[in-house]
Amino acid sequence: MKNSAARSSIIVGLGAVALMLTSIACGSSNNGTPTGEGGGGGSSAAGGAGGGGTKPAALSYTFDMTSAGGTDGFSIQKFVDPTNLGSLAADAGVPDGGTYPTLALAAGVGQGTPPSGGLVVTADFTDYLQYVEITLPISPAKNLSGTTLHAAVEVDKAFYGGAFIYAKSGAQYVYANSTGTSLTNGAFTQLIFPFDTAVATTSGETFDATVIQEIGIHIYADMMPADGGMAFASGTYTFTIDNVIAQ
Repeated sequence: MKNSAARSSIIVGLGAVALMLTSIACGSSNNGTPTGEGGGGGSSAAGGAGGGGTKPAALSYTFDMTSAGGTDGFSIQKFVDPTNLGSLAADAGVPDGGTYPTLALAAGVGQGTPPSGGLVVTADFTDYLQYVEITLPISPAKNLSGTTLHAAVEVDKAFYGGAFIYAKSGAQYVYANSTGTSLTNGAFTQLIFPFDTAVATTSGETFDATVIQEIGIHIYADMMPADGGMAFASGTYTFTIDNVIAQ
């Protein structure tokens, strides 16, 4: 079986035109363009109730700090790629010694009132088209047909970029992703991924919602504007993820 980093999709940017997707074998997902909406709520463990409706959640992560330490199984994707901030290594075309992204559960953040906790990602973005990806392997694979995956993402300051949800299915880890959505600082942006309408990003492959091997959230910096007149605002950005729920 291939590992969970078995597919790479590079989304070539944002603009007044369309989103273009190019799939590259043996990697992870890449960048996107904004649109999308969604929402969710629920308990802090997979399989809990969620969303405020009557249908039980197939997956539910609300990061409410009920467990000591850990990240509820989520981790930073480290696939070697020069634009992946999680793979700062010489063989990725990035000098060794860079600052790696961090991931941790934190109290006092999230969507609740008062907030009961969230998954916090900190990353140093220095240029256009860089990304950080949070991944969750699902073992054994899970049938998520008939559900929609929701996630909420907040950034701590103005960020020229966005986020999307992705999933990988079947023994070949066939990759599909939602449309990229711009992030607004100080407010949670809702992302959605309807499993039944998801389409593989690689032509000729079939995404199978009945055998989901991995889900994740991809946070990306957009491509340079066409006029090239804006310098990228380098800095340390903090992203809070909450209510990752399939229902």
